[in-house]
This record gives sequence, structure tokens and C-alpha cells, in this order.
Amino acid sequence: MGLFDGFAGSKKSFSDLKKYVDDFEVIEEKDAKGRTRQKARYIGPWTVLRNPSAGVFCRLWICVGLAALLVAAYFRMLLLTHLAGSQLLVLLPLVAGLFPAMYLIMGVFTLPLRGKPMRRDQYMHSFIRASRSSAAIAVFVLVGQIAALIFRATRGDWLYMAEDWTFTACGAVIIACALGIIGTLHAIDLAEKPNSAHR
Repeated sequence: MGLFDGFAGSKKSFSDLKKYVDDFEVIEEKDAKGRTRQKARYIGPWTVLRNPSAGVFCRLWICVGLAALLVAAYFRMLLLTHLAGSQLLVLLPLVAGLFPAMYLIMGVFTLPLRGKPMRRDQYMHSFIRASRSSAAIAVFVLVGQIAALIFRATRGDWLYMAEDWTFTACGAVIIACALGIIGTLHAIDLAEKPNSAHR
């Protein structure tokens, strides 16, 4: 199963919490003191790694490493003083990219690095979130780089200083890492496993 295969919910918004309601049922249990308590039990399908080999886990850790490199390059790029750095059309997409960068970190650290089965919401907030966030980051950074080039073209200043080259190099590293994460996640084969707790 591919990254988005078999999961109609992956096309919905993350804010639509109702899509996970049917994956749980409320059961009553008695605690040590004999009191009845309600508890949510997961009854939806499990998402598992089809082939939990060392190579698959290596790919998952590669995603973590790429995400760390991406975030480091992102902050380095934002702290640079370069020719187009004060231009609003350059800064806006780069600042906007901070939000998917934050979600990317959250996504890669919830990947099944130990091979545990994932609930549907866990799958959405790991594989899908990391993939979508990477795509958004690549777009925002590309827009920022293009805006910087347009600014240079209109100004007619093509003299690249050290921090100008660093800005361009950081952008290239970020886009490469984002595409690497997307490609690596798509290469991981997943399977859907029925839940024995289902009614």
C-alpha cells in the first residue's frame, strides 16, 4: 500500500476530528476500587510496515536525519544578511514556511521508528503530515528563492557575496531534503491490518 492508498481520510483536513470518531468505541471498565469508568477503545484498522526489515527502519531514520538537516538549514537561511533579505516578498514565504517546518518535526518523530502498529490518526499525523509539510516547505522556499532572483534582476545587481551564496545553498539543501523525505516515505510499503478489537 502506498502513502495515500486506502485512506480516504488522508484527503481531508487535519482539523476535521470527526473522521476519527468511528475508529473508537466507549467501553466501561471497573477500576481497582470497583468504580465503573468509561474508556475509549480503538477499533479502527491498524497501519503496519509490510516488511519491517532493517532497510525500512533505516529509511525512517533517514527521514529523521533529513528533517533535522532541513530545519538547521532553514534557520541558518533566515538568520543570514544578504541582498534580498529585507524584501517583504522574499521574507513572507520563508517565514510562512516555519509552520510546516514545525509540523514536519512533529511528523517525523511520530513515525513508527520501532515498528509498532499505528492507529489511523497516528498514521495521518506521521506519514501524511511529514509528506505534506515537506511539500509545503519546498514550495515556500522555492518561492522565496525565485523572489530573491527577481529582486536581483530588477535591481541589476548580480554581485554575489558570501551570505548571498549561503542563502542560495541553504535553499537548495532545504528543497533537496524535503524532496528526499517525500521520496523516502513513498518508498516505504505499508499494509492495513484488521483490528481484533472490532465489534
